[in-house]
Amino acid sequence: MQQQFRLIGALITQATSLTVLWYVMSMQGKTWKDIGWKLEFADVPRALGLLEVAYVATYLFLVPLQYCYRAYAGHFFVPKPLNSMFGFGLSSLSIAFICLNPFFEELIVRAYTMSEVMNFGGSRGLAVIVSVVAQMSYHLYQGPANGLALTFFFTVFSIYYVRTRRIIPAILAHLCVDMLGLIRGAF
Repeated sequence: MQQQFRLIGALITQATSLTVLWYVMSMQGKTWKDIGWKLEFADVPRALGLLEVAYVATYLFLVPLQYCYRAYAGHFFVPKPLNSMFGFGLSSLSIAFICLNPFFEELIVRAYTMSEVMNFGGSRGLAVIVSVVAQMSYHLYQGPANGLALTFFFTVFSIYYVRTRRIIPAILAHLCVDMLGLIRGAF
């Protein structure tokens, strides 16, 4: 029952946040297209390619870092188990949460935040850094090893967005990662 209340709370928070984003953008005279919402059939293969690049980049950077850490500390970073995070099983609420979460994170922290940083004169590099730091700030509970891996994922997604100004492939790729986490946590 506690997990169900957590999911309901998260759904309310995320839906409210997206509503506030819509309100702020409408007051600014902006539309979803202004932050990269351009639906195309090619978004699915783009999302799969983005996911593949993110996994490869994470592996290429994380493995050497793990060995450097091992040389220093005598052991590898051990990822924190995330069963408590995705251990709520398969239910209509968990699926709704997993489906809404990528929109919440990618539209607010990636598309809107990065667009605003660049619109206010910030560089593309600064936009990537701000987005990655903001996103990491609320993923710290996952521990250092998972946090490091997520940093590479977020960086790849942010670089993709800053180069293409398209957010739907990032949303779909994020959805795949979250769905995989839900499935792993449910079994």
